[in-house]
Amino acid sequence: MKYFTLGKEKLSKNCLGTWSLGGEKKNNVSYGNIDEIQATKLLRYAFDNGINFFDTANVYGEAEKRLGHTFKSTRDKIFIANKVGCVSFKKKLNFSKEIIKKQVYQSLKNLNTEYLDLVQLFTPNPADKNIKQCLNYLDQKKKKGVIKFIGVSLRNPIDYISLRKLYKFDAVQCNFNILDQRLLDDNILKLLRKDNVKVFARTILNFGIFTENFIKKKNTNFKKNDHRYRWDARQILLWKKYAIKLKNLSSRKIENTCYKFCNSFNMSSLIIGANTKKHIDYATTLDNEKKLNNN
Repeated sequence: MKYFTLGKEKLSKNCLGTWSLGGEKKNNVSYGNIDEIQATKLLRYAFDNGINFFDTANVYGEAEKRLGHTFKSTRDKIFIANKVGCVSFKKKLNFSKEIIKKQVYQSLKNLNTEYLDLVQLFTPNPADKNIKQCLNYLDQKKKKGVIKFIGVSLRNPIDYISLRKLYKFDAVQCNFNILDQRLLDDNILKLLRKDNVKVFARTILNFGIFTENFIKKKNTNFKKNDHRYRWDARQILLWKKYAIKLKNLSSRKIENTCYKFCNSFNMSSLIIGANTKKHIDYATTLDNEKKLNNN
């Protein structure tokens, strides 16, 4: 496992995203249900295999509470990135000070902790007039030591150009994979480097579409408790066709190609998803840390 530094913190290059580990809860539909025992085992398995960096949010079902329970006695050995601004996936984003204050308090309670490592704005619209008061409040908490770092989870990479004028963020996460390369447009990645911001890539496997298991499936339908169930079937088929073409370009597994691609751009961290131990094993394979080549 490779590591990088954020301030004085040493974090695993692989970050385990926890949306899939939150279970079924009102207004939370991720990748099917997973109970607390299974989720706890996966969190501990990830930690035992070198992952000390976890990404979560208050709207990821019971994910925050499960993290807090699992690492109650080892809180100082892990780093948790959470998010604010999303009240529900079915409601408009809300960055008012009142809401952010409540969410910070609730996350502290859910995570069973006295501090938050990294608080990220949840895909904000740069034109939202509440962003400034949200950042002012978070910055106050940072100065008091309640929050260590402040970041943003981007809706679209280009939003960073506007958001950077409002605050000097410590970290940014956004979609980035072998198909979605918007981060490379308009020199956004170069700008992030110039600003000395840590960059976390998510959707490495394009929501699980770019996997050996998926491209071998004859039936590409999803269950109702999977958020992909609501997606346009035509879009999914287009992605599958692209994945098959990508797979046929080399003898590698498509997952291997996808991880190598992202590592070719020296991302600070790759946010991986998992609901089985095998997913964690494959994502942390040393060969994935190498850059993409023509073989």
